[in-house]
Amino acid sequence: MRVLVTGAGGFLGRHVVRALHRRGHEVVALLRPAADIAAIEAVEAVEGVRVARADLRAPAGLAGALDGVHAVVHLAAAVSGDEDAQFAATVIGTERLLEAVAGSDVERFVLASSIAVYDWGSVDARLTEDSPTVQDVDALDRRGGYTVAKLWQERLTRRAAEQQGWELTILRPGFIWAAGREPLAGIGQTLGPLLLVLGPRRPLPITYVENCAERFAQAVDIPAAAGRTLNVIDPDTVSAWRFATEYLRRSRADGRCVPVPYRLGRAIAQLAGLTSRTAFGPGGRLPSILTLEHFEARFKPLDFPSERLRSVFRGPAPLTFAESLDLAYPRRADQR
Repeated sequence: MRVLVTGAGGFLGRHVVRALHRRGHEVVALLRPAADIAAIEAVEAVEGVRVARADLRAPAGLAGALDGVHAVVHLAAAVSGDEDAQFAATVIGTERLLEAVAGSDVERFVLASSIAVYDWGSVDARLTEDSPTVQDVDALDRRGGYTVAKLWQERLTRRAAEQQGWELTILRPGFIWAAGREPLAGIGQTLGPLLLVLGPRRPLPITYVENCAERFAQAVDIPAAAGRTLNVIDPDTVSAWRFATEYLRRSRADGRCVPVPYRLGRAIAQLAGLTSRTAFGPGGRLPSILTLEHFEARFKPLDFPSERLRSVFRGPAPLTFAESLDLAYPRRADQR
């Protein structure tokens, strides 16, 4: 099957291109015109992959990229910048892509969303695919541009899939990690040489980048994935403390872990919010870690069951946490 991958030069996209190629698909890798050399070289290094260049917000080159394509894996999104920039890159880019795909031979569409869309404050004990997403307008505003963009992206894609009759799969990854891309924002806060680990015993919703990429590739050709919305979280239960200590030890990064109870951190965030509203009114802005909605979405102690993902994709993640650590941080001969 010929598959178009948007965001193919990104952190996850490069791995998805390789995973699709391993599964025997013909891949068209869509890169931004301004993509850096490293992104281009990483994609072109995969034998047989065709590179197409287009800006999704002005998709003049999309028609040619979609020739003969029967499945789309849509990964392109902004993860940084101000809220307007994130909305433009993620939502407007998705609108333009959906318009182009509507006139093509595409039958299956796989969308990369995020567990950021959930209303973490209303979730008790377990976060699953049935947990509520953020609906309250004020809460959505406080969660920021990334959550807003991802929710809109899901809504637009669901509507287009229903109208066009596409088989749609929405995957919501947790923190995607690899060496140099550790989920430190979900672990705690760095303070000089210290890594403050918020709620050290809580499970982390993590997925190693190669595991995550394999799930996206599987979603293209496993019939049971059609019509499903699935969280992509590796099945090994890994505490924030374990990840932080393994990271510091294996990467040889300078620093020391300091445990901070979740309730203490949450109380500080609540107090900061109250102080800000008192001093500056509702328009006052705080660093995200001191905004209660952000704090809960990053650190709330919850379980993250992966049974539904494993039942659809027939088995556990390709790599265990221990295997992922060994790949991410290869040991030198003198360490063996």
